[in-house]
Amino acid sequence: LPPMLLTHAWAELDVARFKAEFYRMWYAGYRAGLDYPTTLGSMHEFTRSPSVEKLRGYLLAGTKRRAALASLTKARPRLFVPFEAALLVLGEESGSLETCLKLLADFFAAEHRMILWIKKKLSYPMFQALAATFIAPFPLLFFGHPAQYVLAVAGGLTLCATAGGSLLLGAAKWYGQRPKFVRGRLARALVLGVEAGLPLGRVVELAVDAAASPEISAHLARQQPLAVGSQPLAKTFAGCDLIPREMLATMEIADASGNYSETLKRLADLYDGGYS
Repeated sequence: LPPMLLTHAWAELDVARFKAEFYRMWYAGYRAGLDYPTTLGSMHEFTRSPSVEKLRGYLLAGTKRRAALASLTKARPRLFVPFEAALLVLGEESGSLETCLKLLADFFAAEHRMILWIKKKLSYPMFQALAATFIAPFPLLFFGHPAQYVLAVAGGLTLCATAGGSLLLGAAKWYGQRPKFVRGRLARALVLGVEAGLPLGRVVELAVDAAASPEISAHLARQQPLAVGSQPLAKTFAGCDLIPREMLATMEIADASGNYSETLKRLADLYDGGYS
């Protein structure tokens, strides 16, 4: 990762929080009957999250030109996660944007709960690293070299501030690949995709993207797309090392009952409850 300011990296970890806020505000404006530019333009600027502010500004400029959400998401894919882009396009094309905006707010709120757990786990190592910048060069002070000690501490603090952000994001990414987080993202995305009315094959594809797991992505890539859309959900994920037996059992119940939304929601709630 390239060097990044620690404060900027800490703010980047809050993107999900501000995206949840962004979509809640858009949902409220849409529900009130306001058009896209009016709602997006009346929002406060997301100064604490440059990524979300860039998203808001881009959508505001695009909707003022009356561009469709499909063309906007396609033109700047890096501003959207795949699941986010798919729900925006689906909502506009099917006339269910109100529902999709609420689902996106819920999705990013759950993602933020995961990030809070990660931040809590990273706080202690960050404190240790900061303490080490004062403790490690202490022999210089002990042997009567206060100027060198001050320079060493200043250099350590500068290094932490300028490059520590990259280490922080790297650690957060590593934490985010822990199995319970991967399963939580997968379960949430499956629920929201079903509730949004997407075909099962598309739900699986987007949920795997949202899970951001190389293992699950590789497992899905070994299957035929047509089969994924027509076969039971449990069969699609059977044999994947990251999917435990209890998760497959829940999918089997959903397949047998046809009630994917309610059954998978319980599964998502189970994993979301682990962020403590």
